[in-house]
Amino acid sequence: MTTEVAGLQQLQAQVLDIGLCTLCGACAGMCPYLKPFQGKIVVTDPCPLTLSRCYQSCPRTGVDMDLISRMLFGVPYDGKPLGEVRQVIIARSRNPEILKRAQYGGTVSTLVCMALQRETVNTAVLTKLVNGSPTGVIASSREEVLACSGSNYLVSPTLEAFNQWQPRDNETIGVVGTPCQLLALAKMRTSSLAQQSNISRLALTIGLFCTWGLSQSFSKMLAERLPLSKVWKTDIPPPPANVFQVYTTEGCISIPLDQVRPLIQPACTLCLDMTAEMADLSVGAAEGIEGWNTVLIRTKRGQELLEAAVTEGLLETGQLPETNFNHLVESAQLKKRRALQNLIERTGRRDQLVYLRLAPKTTHRILEGQDVRQGGE
Repeated sequence: MTTEVAGLQQLQAQVLDIGLCTLCGACAGMCPYLKPFQGKIVVTDPCPLTLSRCYQSCPRTGVDMDLISRMLFGVPYDGKPLGEVRQVIIARSRNPEILKRAQYGGTVSTLVCMALQRETVNTAVLTKLVNGSPTGVIASSREEVLACSGSNYLVSPTLEAFNQWQPRDNETIGVVGTPCQLLALAKMRTSSLAQQSNISRLALTIGLFCTWGLSQSFSKMLAERLPLSKVWKTDIPPPPANVFQVYTTEGCISIPLDQVRPLIQPACTLCLDMTAEMADLSVGAAEGIEGWNTVLIRTKRGQELLEAAVTEGLLETGQLPETNFNHLVESAQLKKRRALQNLIERTGRRDQLVYLRLAPKTTHRILEGQDVRQGGE
């Protein structure tokens, strides 16, 4: 259990004021002193507590990767590019309505709808664009899930909705989130204040592949071109396109990626995780295979849900080609190495990684590019 004695003052000094915040929302929705506002977490008033949930939940304070990995997967964290994986497949929905709304293969929407129908969870935390800005929402029906279909590249305080959820009786909840959001949830499980949160009700996590998220600056830039309320989808097509596509009610706008990259949330450059390693299932685009998702099955719970979806004819699956698998591993490994290099640059030391606690051998292995066997093909 994490028992660090630290409160809002420390969170502000160690995270918010120095550009480490990912805007995951894990600290919001718990007390009146922290609010998401215009792409930032804002401290509205001082807080007298010296042991607080906001600090212990933050994925940018004292993250012990071995502790978290042992808790979720029963093994220490060894720095494998894709994390702990049972199986890697490609999948897509068999439902025409879902496919019509989906960003790629509609796998996430299909799994969430099925989990609700089977009462694996009673509700789910998803991200939805509201007037061009992403926010966390609670979805309990198929219609609410489908209203959140599609990818979003703006950072979102989604976990505020998780914290604000008020369960009844034995209700459980699922969360679809990015790597930093799922790391925050995993960290909540290790907190000495876990019983004061909804974390014991968390019954399913679906992670989304994420290389980086865009800051509020991107929204401001986009707002100069069109009303944000007209935006319904964004996408980054595979190379050699090198553009960021914004789909609106009036058509599609393509923005050169070179104009978009400077607007990446600064904290994203310090994140090791591209494939949402702390999830039951992780889902991303199947690069070069139009209309399909890559799916990483990580836990027994995730495997059972996916297999049930296939058995019931809701999903079809296939094998991820070896070339695609190798490229995914290389991309994830590169993100890890770059993030570690950026962390070391901040401190000047390999044994002080700002917010991360890694075993020295794991740090060495990632930095030196030593082979860590990545099963699951």
